[in-house]
Amino acid sequence: MRRLIFLLIVGLLAGAGLIALVEQDPGEVVISYGSTTIETSIWVGGFLWLLFWGILVLAYRLLMTTLRAPRSVSGWLGHRKSRTAQALTNRGLINFIEGNWKRSRRQLLRSARYSDAPLVNYLLAARASFRLGDQEGMQAYLRDAESVEGDTAIAMELTQAELQLSAGHYEQALATLVRARQNASRHPSVLELLATAYSRLEDWESLSELLPELRRHKVLDEHEIERLEHQTWDALLVQCCGEGDDSAVVDRIWQRIPGSVKTANPGLQRRYVDCLVKMDAHDKAQRLIVDALERNWDAHLVASLSRLSVNRPDKVLKKTERWLETHGRDPVLLLCAGRMALQAKDWNKAQEYLQESHHLAANAEICMELARFHQASGDPKRAMEFMREAALTGAGDLPELPLPDSALPAATPRQIDTQ
Repeated sequence: MRRLIFLLIVGLLAGAGLIALVEQDPGEVVISYGSTTIETSIWVGGFLWLLFWGILVLAYRLLMTTLRAPRSVSGWLGHRKSRTAQALTNRGLINFIEGNWKRSRRQLLRSARYSDAPLVNYLLAARASFRLGDQEGMQAYLRDAESVEGDTAIAMELTQAELQLSAGHYEQALATLVRARQNASRHPSVLELLATAYSRLEDWESLSELLPELRRHKVLDEHEIERLEHQTWDALLVQCCGEGDDSAVVDRIWQRIPGSVKTANPGLQRRYVDCLVKMDAHDKAQRLIVDALERNWDAHLVASLSRLSVNRPDKVLKKTERWLETHGRDPVLLLCAGRMALQAKDWNKAQEYLQESHHLAANAEICMELARFHQASGDPKRAMEFMREAALTGAGDLPELPLPDSALPAATPRQIDTQ
């Protein structure tokens, strides 16, 4: 309030002083141009001069505002179109998630022109076209996506490969992914899709070469990579086992398997042993089984050992007898000991171990082994009993049915009319 009063007083004093100056000496300004002369006081002339410049500045500002007006209107309209495109894109995404492919594609394409990220619109439109079975449309929208943003070759190829895998076109997808891998060998999505393509094509050799990269770049979680490793190496062992009788091929596959994978997947060792047995590489299988059982007990390997023909059965028999002391009277191990005793021609031990195995867990295999033993020992009656037991064990319990009391005459086979 004091400041306002002070300013009013100063203004009044200045005005009074100015009026006094004008009354004392108004001055004179003369402007002459040709035959025209304008005379006025210096104070009026000064006022008119200031008024002229004020009008000039005002006219300049009005002109600039008029020139900028179309740009402002255009920016406002563009911002409005961008907001509309964003809303339309959001509706397209919602329809895509809900599976309304046709409506989603239409909305995404309508909003692509004014979208801040048209690449997303075209990629999703391509996926929607794939869902609709429109292969030509899919390819066209992928090209549109590449045209709006040049550095998107990897994204285009990944999208195309993923769609080809979904359609079951595995060879085409593999060709696309091979190109993508050349451009970005460490792209995690490329590696993951490559693993899927190799698996679908059962190209286990190529997949085995890809496994180290999958693990190194942590493309898959630990459980999934372990499952894929087991599947790949197991399939390779089966494949090599069925290609011929050369155990060296299977050996090379076995040597390529990392030690950590062998430890985590005991089934691979069983598969390797089964292949060696199938190829009659019994000595090699024997050494592998014995070494493996010394480290980690596996009943499946014991059963495989019992079916081998060994060079030193007496030595293997002593090994199995030591295992019986440490691992208990296991039926599978007793059967193995019995068969080793048979190969060593120690008939008493063979009969003892076979009968004890039968006592603990009678099954068709041990029954047939005992039947064979008693038949060779000159006891056909006892052999027949074990054969009957083996048949019953294999067939399971038979239903109670009436049976004839005496022998019947041989039935005459019926003649089947083929006319």
